Amino acid sequence: MIFGRQALFLAASIALAAPSYAEEIVPLAGCYERVYDAAWLAAHRGQIVRKIALSVAKTSVPETPGEKQRILADAMLAMWSGKTAFSTIGACFWERTGLVCNAALSAQETERCKSKEDGVRACRVSFNDSGSFKLEQKSEGLMLTIRERLELPGPEARGTYLYLSPANAENHVFLLKPAPAERCK
Repeated sequence: MIFGRQALFLAASIALAAPSYAEEIVPLAGCYERVYDAAWLAAHRGQIVRKIALSVAKTSVPETPGEKQRILADAMLAMWSGKTAFSTIGACFWERTGLVCNAALSAQETERCKSKEDGVRACRVSFNDSGSFKLEQKSEGLMLTIRERLELPGPEARGTYLYLSPANAENHVFLLKPAPAERCK
């Protein structure tokens, strides 16, 4: 009879520990960061990103009927160029090997902004598409890749933004490491 009670206890323990069907596991959820040291930056002179912090969490946005890609997660991405922080919130969906995150929209079209070179600008390129990035788990950490381009708004008072192109080898792929949650706040 002890065997029967042990089996019942084990089954009950598993049932309590397993997530309910109402809960969803969000792939790649967590806090990640990368701070590039002086030696790295000296070897990669064209890299303008000095630091990255990324938080991935279950989305708070309800599912929309008829949406093509179900949004699973929100990605809070911050990148520093020099001492200035630029950030965006990405709405992320699953695509084959990782999450694809569309950057937040808040842009203005101006002729001066049509340059395709990476850098800090005082205007925005597109009103309806701020670009996207992909997140993939790798054995060394989380790989963040600029897909089309990425525009990250800077401090509001200054009206600047950081533009990154997938064509620039120094600024389009970043390997991030897991970090304590406090670093993503």
